[in-house]
Amino acid sequence: MEEIIKVENLHKGFGSLHVLKGINFFVRKGEIISVIGPSGSGKSTLLRCLNHLEVADMGSISFEGNYIAKADSAGRAVYKRNKEVLSTCSNIGMVFQNFNLFPHKSVLENIIEAPMIVKGKSKKEAEKAAEDLLAKVGLQDKRDAYPYQLSGGQKQRVAIARALAMEPEIMLFDEPTSALDPELIGEVLHVIKKLAEERMTMIIVTHEMNFAREISDRIIFMDDGQIVVDGVPDDIFVNPEHPRIKTFLNKVL
Repeated sequence: MEEIIKVENLHKGFGSLHVLKGINFFVRKGEIISVIGPSGSGKSTLLRCLNHLEVADMGSISFEGNYIAKADSAGRAVYKRNKEVLSTCSNIGMVFQNFNLFPHKSVLENIIEAPMIVKGKSKKEAEKAAEDLLAKVGLQDKRDAYPYQLSGGQKQRVAIARALAMEPEIMLFDEPTSALDPELIGEVLHVIKKLAEERMTMIIVTHEMNFAREISDRIIFMDDGQIVVDGVPDDIFVNPEHPRIKTFLNKVL
């Protein structure tokens, strides 16, 4: 399978805090990868670097063989022109912890805005696609509702539909259930599971261990800004060799 994302020696800091410390990994087309690990290990920062919400300090990031950022002779991350980066990153969908819906726009308006502005779709075309996506996430009856009228689980499903409306090559999920009440988590995980069955390429930062084990082709365990293990689910959950993983799992399972 072709590599869709490749990351080499990625470093990112905030002031004196060194958050990512030499990250190397790749994602193949159609793979589902879960990223797990303790809070503060750099999981969300990694996702935000992949779609240019954060600018890396060192290393390289490529998407479908084209560099978004490439290391210079000193290892510093040098980015392409902003227009080229934004064009590439429009193929990367992102779903956040806290939904990030526009509160003053209806569900339908939230979904159609980016395809019309960024991809130049007509309103009619964007609305048809939006209605299909709302059916996919089980919310076709909420097209004219506003975010304040929705539950947390419904908001997150709208956020997933909004990301899918851009027809991305890969979806990034940053702890998509962490802001939800326990009884609402299942409806969001169900939607992500359906995407996995369709072999949508996905990277999912999650604390839902059983879900990660069930859905993932690979699991990346991060700790202190580094990838400790990158392997199949059994490497993490059945035969964890690294003591840090054992300690982590004993706390969360």
